[in-house]
Amino acid sequence: MKKVCIMFMCLILILSIIGCSNDSIKEAQKHNSGQKEITILINDFNYNYVDSTYRILRNYSQRFGHEKGVKVKFDIITASNADDYDKKKNIKLYLNDGPTLIFISEYEPYKNYVEQGIAFDVKGKIPNLEKVYNELLNDGSYFVPIGMSCWSTVLSRSSFDKLGIDEPNPDWIRNDYLGIREKWLKLEPEHFTRFEYWELLIPALNELDILDELNRKVSLNNPKVIDCINDVRKEIFSDKYILNEDYTYDNYFNMIFEKESEEYKESSYLQEYFDSKGLTPTYSGAGNGLKSLEVSDVIGINNDIVLPNVVYGEDEIFEVWGFIVNRNGKNIELGMEFTNGLLKDDVQLEMFTQEYSAYPVNKEIEDEISKIEEEKSINEKAVELRKYILNQIKAGNYRRSYSSKIKQEVKIMLQKDFAKYIFADEPHSDKELSTEFQKLEDKYNMWLNE
Repeated sequence: MKKVCIMFMCLILILSIIGCSNDSIKEAQKHNSGQKEITILINDFNYNYVDSTYRILRNYSQRFGHEKGVKVKFDIITASNADDYDKKKNIKLYLNDGPTLIFISEYEPYKNYVEQGIAFDVKGKIPNLEKVYNELLNDGSYFVPIGMSCWSTVLSRSSFDKLGIDEPNPDWIRNDYLGIREKWLKLEPEHFTRFEYWELLIPALNELDILDELNRKVSLNNPKVIDCINDVRKEIFSDKYILNEDYTYDNYFNMIFEKESEEYKESSYLQEYFDSKGLTPTYSGAGNGLKSLEVSDVIGINNDIVLPNVVYGEDEIFEVWGFIVNRNGKNIELGMEFTNGLLKDDVQLEMFTQEYSAYPVNKEIEDEISKIEEEKSINEKAVELRKYILNQIKAGNYRRSYSSKIKQEVKIMLQKDFAKYIFADEPHSDKELSTEFQKLEDKYNMWLNE
């Protein structure tokens, strides 16, 4: 009987221990589930650049999480096209306790979030927003800018010496560039590469009023498009460029679009060779013209000239990235605290000194940036370019450029489809082009309304 009582008491003790253990596990799970967190909604393409272009975001996310005891998560959307991305994104944005912040890259529009009632008005809730350049806030208090870029191009000093002309001022425009290029091509005909194709076609596409996004339709069968094709083809097959006589349409297509093709590799080699020898008036982009530390290095190698990149048009050089606070997001107060921290003086200065990143949007650290330039003996031309661009921003002459995902997709498709007519083995008549463009127009409109 005594042995039975002892066994019974042991069983009760074991059960009580198990019960206490379960209670402890439940309490720990409850504590962990209540851990504060914010989520940043971002697509897979942009996320691939978090460790480079948006490095400040990665670095600050880790510090914020450590200092505040907050988990900062990236909710990454993988999609096959713009519509697929939008569908997956919208599912998340209309949920209660959805993503806290929506990452807006340099190329993405954000007004649709305001129109759809998704964006939260942060007026008076992010103190450091008062430090941001006023001209970046002219769309209200919904978009929170974090970094900005003004793309630049390098002009070869040796090419200008050969031409015997003065270097352009920073306020040059695309027509100035075309005039310089015309003089150069008369002096030195160039081997045609894919880079010339982009230079000729992209500005031409920008000037064509092809896409009606509101009604989801394109207009391709019209005289302006036909003239565009004829003009680009005439320019390429003039005596200004050295062409491979054996090339057919297929070869040109490979050279421009197929990265693994021999034609593409040869085109890259030629361009790199001419760049290295200073045999072209412009030979590469110099990155963000606001980042004087990097621009100074580019100028210093060959005393080359760095200016705002107007090669593709004046309206495609200035970009800003940042965040929208999701009205339906989880812990949006923490999300606003997070964005406020990204705008702090020290964090923004860190962005300036990081390579290949954006330039600060905080206007109150300009003196600190000037001190850094003085300490590092930065090239005067690089400093002048930075100050010129800032003055353009303050004057409202540079505005954030972006293209919707549909517009980007249409432009990419047109670049490939137009190549068929530009590089045709035999030129098409206007009548033939009209017939072809009507077919293409029907195809695009069907795709847009699927």
